[in-house]
Amino acid sequence: MMNDTTFNWSEIGRVVGPCIRPGGPVLTERALEICDLPAGSLVADIGCGAGGTLQHLERTGHYRLVGLDHSETLLSEAATRLETARFIRGRAETIPFGSDTFDLLLCECVLSILDDRSAALDEFARVVKGGGYLVLSDLFGKGDHGTAGQADGLLLQQELLDSLSARGFTPLLWEAHDRLLKEFAVRMILAGECLPDSWGCCQRQKGEKTDRSGISYFLLVARKSGATFT
Repeated sequence: MMNDTTFNWSEIGRVVGPCIRPGGPVLTERALEICDLPAGSLVADIGCGAGGTLQHLERTGHYRLVGLDHSETLLSEAATRLETARFIRGRAETIPFGSDTFDLLLCECVLSILDDRSAALDEFARVVKGGGYLVLSDLFGKGDHGTAGQADGLLLQQELLDSLSARGFTPLLWEAHDRLLKEFAVRMILAGECLPDSWGCCQRQKGEKTDRSGISYFLLVARKSGATFT
């Protein structure tokens, strides 16, 4: 599922908390403001890790929750945190659920480190219901640095939007969160932790303003065409 299969994500979690990504639950809540989800909606977190996002959502009591990750260690840790969520070991590229299953699919700080992003996007489109929502957040190359960012494996805004459109998704929100990315990187550095190899592009942000690095962190909310919730 991910290129950084040997990276110690549990150790990162001890530094930044169970939501191992810039912004944490703040960005998740921002996305939920856009999604018009009724009570009881089925929500999947792809690459759920230790279950930080699902734990946050479980506290609301509003959703039915599923977490998918390839790491048995992280899934075991997640299972100790939550009471109602269902956890499945699997890969984003081959999600073990039927078509049109989920009202909301979250993939936060995961897409950029997948082995096959196109296959994952195909799966997202398959398992999200018509009228359902997709929330992505991740690193991306911005401005004049976007094309150069391909060498670092960065996502590119227009390329991603085009890919989602081709799969039947309409973007509802795109926001860049430079400050949250910078804060996350600084916390890691001050704690003496390395970033994953696939985040090596962030290392160049040390002592450099985010807008000069050409690297930022996006939040995207998109809705799949088709029937709406009843």
